[in-house]
Amino acid sequence: MRAFLKYIVFIFLLVVSILSFLDYSFTKVYENAKPRTKFQYFRSFKNKKIDYIFLGSSRVDNTIMPSIIEEQTGKTAVNLGFQATKLGDIYTMLQLIKEYNIQTENIFIQVDYIFNLEDGYSNVMQHELMPFVRENKITKDYFYRHFSNEKQLYYVPFFRYSYFDVKIGLRELLLNVANKETNILKNKGFNALQGNSFQHGNALPQEINAKNKYYDQIVAFARINKMSLVFFCAPFCKHTRNLDFMEKLKNKIPGLYDFSTAVADDKMFQNCSHLNAEGAAYFSKYTIQKMLTDKKS
Repeated sequence: MRAFLKYIVFIFLLVVSILSFLDYSFTKVYENAKPRTKFQYFRSFKNKKIDYIFLGSSRVDNTIMPSIIEEQTGKTAVNLGFQATKLGDIYTMLQLIKEYNIQTENIFIQVDYIFNLEDGYSNVMQHELMPFVRENKITKDYFYRHFSNEKQLYYVPFFRYSYFDVKIGLRELLLNVANKETNILKNKGFNALQGNSFQHGNALPQEINAKNKYYDQIVAFARINKMSLVFFCAPFCKHTRNLDFMEKLKNKIPGLYDFSTAVADDKMFQNCSHLNAEGAAYFSKYTIQKMLTDKKS
């Protein structure tokens, strides 16, 4: 019986050792590989300066073209928008800008109906952050805030990589090892949409929430850390219902740049909430005139 127990303990320790080695190896690859994801790209700016940082949801990810902004202003710019981002995600990004010691002149935050969405998070940012959950307290807190099985994912070696195998498993690891590039680096975080689906069923909320705790935390954190924030709303197509929501939002966010009706041509929209590549180029130039030139940053 004693020999059997020793065998069981040996097998257990062997398995834990193998899983710990795999966990360590996967993490090191993701930490040091050429960025393939938006979050890896974000981390690559540790201890560097980026003049203009754009944060937000897909309405930043698919809308702001840093290359145009850089050409027009002579400043460096980066698009750090994530699909399906909420203000809670943006608050985490703001904290990480501080944690990673990224110096910046202005941080531009796109906000619209997400003001009404206090719960939820970006599943894209969730997956991309997963290899780095143990990196610092901010990534850990973000992780614990959004997972019901957080203890297993955080503490059991290699469990997070097997649980999210499709996103950060062996295939993605090998692509990182091979330095297979995505468009993240080439486009400085911008992801273009093509075509025009002419989907015009979009509607903003009829009412606005009294407050959003993450917006309040964003503003307070920026004030304490002397960060310059600029809030703006990207365009919606002219068929969008309840656009008066933006007037209510401007009452909640003083100084908000309301560009919700800045693009009138339907051909510049991939759908009613997102510009296509042509629209993104137009709007990126528009923002230079309205936000960057006016601020004389």
